[in-house]
Amino acid sequence: MTPKERVQAALNHKKTDRMPQYEFFFPEFIRNWKRENNLKEEDDIYENYSNIDIGRILATQTGPFSKQAESRNVGDDTIIRDSWGRILRTSKNGKLFEVIETVIKEKSDLDKLVFEAPSSSRDDIKRIANANDVSERFAPVSGVMGLFMPCYYLRGEMNFLIDLIEDEVFCHNLIRKVANFIKTQGENVLEASGTYDTAMWVYDDFGTNKGSLISPAFFEKFFVPIYKEIISYWKSLGLKNIILHHDGNSWEILDLLIEAGFTGIQGIYPSANMSIPSVKAKYGNKLNLIGGICNISVLAGSSKKAIENNVASIFEVAKDGGVIMGSHSIEEDIPIENYDYYYKTVMKYNEKW
Repeated sequence: MTPKERVQAALNHKKTDRMPQYEFFFPEFIRNWKRENNLKEEDDIYENYSNIDIGRILATQTGPFSKQAESRNVGDDTIIRDSWGRILRTSKNGKLFEVIETVIKEKSDLDKLVFEAPSSSRDDIKRIANANDVSERFAPVSGVMGLFMPCYYLRGEMNFLIDLIEDEVFCHNLIRKVANFIKTQGENVLEASGTYDTAMWVYDDFGTNKGSLISPAFFEKFFVPIYKEIISYWKSLGLKNIILHHDGNSWEILDLLIEAGFTGIQGIYPSANMSIPSVKAKYGNKLNLIGGICNISVLAGSSKKAIENNVASIFEVAKDGGVIMGSHSIEEDIPIENYDYYYKTVMKYNEKW
């Protein structure tokens, strides 16, 4: 099977020739890997870990103010106006940032916002696809933003959470404005990437390791109806699979995700008290499950036995499809030795597949 055929089969809950895998290596890990193996700058990490089927996402997370985006240095800080209209401050050597300002300071500001059309995403996706030869090396899948995160990008996270409690009308209007943008952006991404027959990721992180930032009741009231509408439209265009990228514990909302039209979730991790075997046991073929390998309690510093147990538990329930194995992300805190052992363990279990 090719990577695309393997991913398509898994997402259709059919048996594949081996375990489908996805992985995203962060630059720091790649630098460590090259240094430890005495490799050159141009060496490709995916050539070494060649069983990875999804290694790029043809995604755009560009917001409705991309033409106004800019950055400037002020002393030791960098001040950024991002495509969602936020003003961010970060140090030159820092990884985190502080949100200084959002575009909706007062609720009345919503009525004044004029969004740019999301037409530029076509060019974004084509550029990514051409630069990385995604269709040749990987199963091409695409991605767009969801509803919750853009709302708090525009309004501020704490402000938006308070608004959900205090002002239903304002929140419905804000979510609707975001939805209209995301709906068109998703259509543009699908047209540019041609991923109708694989999947599109929807990035919407509103979870923690203990549960959702918003209650199931609020998710059902504010987000499920709009997600239903958007997903139904994308499916009418021919999209087969819509995967929610959602880090954190999502047990409380899984039924609502199915109701909204999502066909899978990318973000099943033991560190968030979820595992592929436990979710698979309850939901069977109702959801595609992507992830399963814990990069915190297992890959970052655990025993080789723990790594093998984590892998074995997923293989046990994945043979009839519906599962793509991967970690949350591979960053610099994960030892090369641990990742190599994980990868070789998967190959060993594939021999018995």
